[in-house]
Amino acid sequence: MLDYITSILNLIMLSAISIILVIYVVKTLRVSREYTKAKNIIEEIILSFNKDMDALKNKTDELDSNLQSLQIPEMDHVKSEIKSLSSKIKKLQDQYSILEERISEIKTSIDELSKMSQSVADRNKLSPMETIFPLKKETIFSLTPTELKILEILATEGDKTVREIRNRIGLTREHTGRLMKNLYDKGYIERRTNRIPYVYRIKKEMKEFLAKKNL
Repeated sequence: MLDYITSILNLIMLSAISIILVIYVVKTLRVSREYTKAKNIIEEIILSFNKDMDALKNKTDELDSNLQSLQIPEMDHVKSEIKSLSSKIKKLQDQYSILEERISEIKTSIDELSKMSQSVADRNKLSPMETIFPLKKETIFSLTPTELKILEILATEGDKTVREIRNRIGLTREHTGRLMKNLYDKGYIERRTNRIPYVYRIKKEMKEFLAKKNL
């Protein structure tokens, strides 16, 4: 009788975990579709905006070239207006670059979310109670100097995003993202996924290890 009750409880637990997993995957797919739709709209807006901006810049350059050969009253005022317009165009180009970078970050976050859902599904097939990413102390000494620097930054300065870490170590966003994922997969850091971009935090065990190492 006890074995029968235990089997029923295990079946209920497995069913609950399966339902949660299905809901999580459905939400992930929904977010991915919404991102793709929003990305296409933004790309169309940016393309149209970029064409208009290029046309405006060409007209401005042509006007400036024509004015260079003319001698008319208030020429300095006209040139000043042209310079102001060129400055505004430059600011718009900078905003375009920032927008493009944010779109890339959103895509990266969606890709990581999809990979994480697949990882959760694979782990649940093996053992619903398995500890996620345990600290692998036997491989600590195989860390590169850059990875150790990232861990020390997290240990001394607290939680950081990929962008903040990238600004500190001077690498590209893609390279920094791969390093953070590698440290996360090895169990050295934790990742808070309740907002985008993700925020990374060093694990307590790793922080204590680094403190002993620096003594």
